[in-house]
Amino acid sequence: MTETTHTPAENLAFLRQLATAGKDAPLMAGPYLIAGGGWFGAASLLQWPPIRQLLGLDPGQATLAWLLAAAGFAIHLAVLIRRDRNKVENSANRTVNAAWTGVGFGIFAFWLGVAAMASQRGDFFVMNTISLQVLSVYGIAWTIAAAVTGHGWMKATAFFALLTVPVLGLFVGTGHEYLIYAIALILTAVVPGVRLTAIARQTQG
Repeated sequence: MTETTHTPAENLAFLRQLATAGKDAPLMAGPYLIAGGGWFGAASLLQWPPIRQLLGLDPGQATLAWLLAAAGFAIHLAVLIRRDRNKVENSANRTVNAAWTGVGFGIFAFWLGVAAMASQRGDFFVMNTISLQVLSVYGIAWTIAAAVTGHGWMKATAFFALLTVPVLGLFVGTGHEYLIYAIALILTAVVPGVRLTAIARQTQG
């Protein structure tokens, strides 16, 4: 048996190659964004009065869509996590994934808090604040992603998410906020998720 030795210069070149490959590795958050935006965007659209009436749903039946979306997203998320369990993350992916993980837990904690407050006060109108919080933390996550990757389109996505928050607030109570929220989720989660997924496939291919 022979043992291959490498000079310090060769070892350094190899490490630089690994660092460059890691820096250029595509973000893996695309499928997760598509799942979250898709499930909850569809649920929000079912709350919009014209769609609800077209399908013959009463408000109570339409509200069940949120529970179905939560269950569907949880199953979808478990499948994605299981699939990606053994993938190696670079620093950019770790940072961006940590940001979106924090967003997910933040949304869930906020939902529990608002639900508790609504139950205590007997006023479930406050549940409408959840959509405002979701888009706010989406803006934060995209700001972090833009800082990590340097992609200008992520900055634009962050700006759009944050801009939608006050606009959405103006329409709360009219019924049209559900359509606005569904569109916002498509533009700040589904569409960027499709773009990230396509970039990852092209890079890996």
